[in-house]
This record gives sequence, structure tokens and C-alpha cells, in this order.
Amino acid sequence: MDTDNDPWVSLNAEFDAWAASGQPATLWWRDDDARASGPKLARLIELSSSAGILLAVIPARLQSDLVKDLSTVPHVQVAQHGYAHINHAPRGQGLGAWELGMHRGLEAVMADLDAGREQLETSFAERFLPIVVPPWNHIDPALLSPIASRGYVGVSTFGPRIDVEPVSGLTVVNAHCDPIRWKTGAEFRGDDKTIAQLLEHLQARRTGQVDVHEVTGYLTHHIDLDLPGWEFSARLAQAVHDHPGAAWVAPTEVFRISR
Repeated sequence: MDTDNDPWVSLNAEFDAWAASGQPATLWWRDDDARASGPKLARLIELSSSAGILLAVIPARLQSDLVKDLSTVPHVQVAQHGYAHINHAPRGQGLGAWELGMHRGLEAVMADLDAGREQLETSFAERFLPIVVPPWNHIDPALLSPIASRGYVGVSTFGPRIDVEPVSGLTVVNAHCDPIRWKTGAEFRGDDKTIAQLLEHLQARRTGQVDVHEVTGYLTHHIDLDLPGWEFSARLAQAVHDHPGAAWVAPTEVFRISR
């Protein structure tokens, strides 16, 4: 095997570089679109056992079997994935998909979020973390203050954060690597491109080009993962666990939540 072109060798070298700097490369795991139990969720729970994971649950689509199955897995925490995962942005205008935009007004958006939070708190109790994960990673900045005023403590989208605390009490920690290529139908984008995403953020943190304190986020959608995506996720979970220069960080620690 040509190790010069092996992306896993490059990832290992990046972990080595972090170790040499005196601190580990930190990563965290987020999974979106959860709504029900099943074999894929069971596989995700097993793979993330050494990492911890934030499961972004769609409140309006929540099924009781998910509540039951998560009751015995303490390494899984629940966040709020919007409300119903419905696009409310006008179509045909190139705006992308938005549930948490201002297209239908503040009152309607917050009413949905309030209803969704009540459902998740009732269902998951202490397992629920007051963190908003916007569907499609889109949220209007005008919603941040109202969200913080409701007692939410975190928001997670995609890409290097610009501000750790855009409004008082609200911490931003994003994901930075998505192993799925979506445009041609959900399929694994390959080791090279997926690890390149991880390396881009890890190297930028280590060299001070982005916020060094923002933990690098790995984002999956267990419902849509294909076999190569599962195999990559399993290998990544083990690689981070095994390397002394890398560490998984639990969601509560990522968002500075005391439990």
C-alpha cells in the first residue's frame, strides 16, 4: 500500500502533530434526523459508545420506541432538530431549505420550537440538552436572542464558527465533516474527501486560522448512511479512541453543560 497517499496516515500524522503541541486533537459526534428506533440506530449507538454522541431528534416525528431505546444508553444525549423538518422558505428563489428562518415570522417559529422542546423534555428528561440543531444547518441570526431567552444554551450548524457566544448564554459549536455526498443521492463521499474535511478544520485550529477551542465535529445521518459510510465511521471512532494525540469529547463538555 502506498502510505504516501493513504488519508488515514495523514489523519494519524495530524494527531501526532497535536500530541507534539501538548494537547490532543478533540472531536465530537453529532447525528441528525433521528425520529425512531431500528437497526441503524442500534448500530450508531454501538459505534459511538466510546465517543459519546449528540442525537438531533425531530420532535414532531418522534416515535415512542426511540424514547424507550435511549433510556438505557447514557452516552447518547438528545438535542432539538427544529420541529418538523419542513422547509418554509419560498421555492425557486435559490434560498435553500429553511425551517428556522424568518419566512413565516418570529411568533410561528418560536411556537414550533416551544412545542418541540416541551415534547423532548417530557420524553427524555435529563437526557435532553437545550441545544438547537437547525434542519439543513440554517438558522436566521434574528432567532438567536429569542432562543437564548427561552433557556437554550447551544446552537450547532456546519462550518467553523464565527463567534463562540453570539448572544449571552448561547454557545455555538458546529460540525465540520459530513461523510455523505448528497447531490447525487445520499452516498459515502469516500475516505479521501471525508478525511480532507476533518484535516481542514483540525489543521486550521492547530495553526490558529480558526477558533482553536471549537471541537471538530463529525456529522452523520444514520438513516442515510450506506455500508462504506458505516465502515468509515467505525474506523474513525476507533482511530480517535486509540491515538494518544486525539480524544472524543462528550456533548455536555462540548457545550459546557454541567450535569
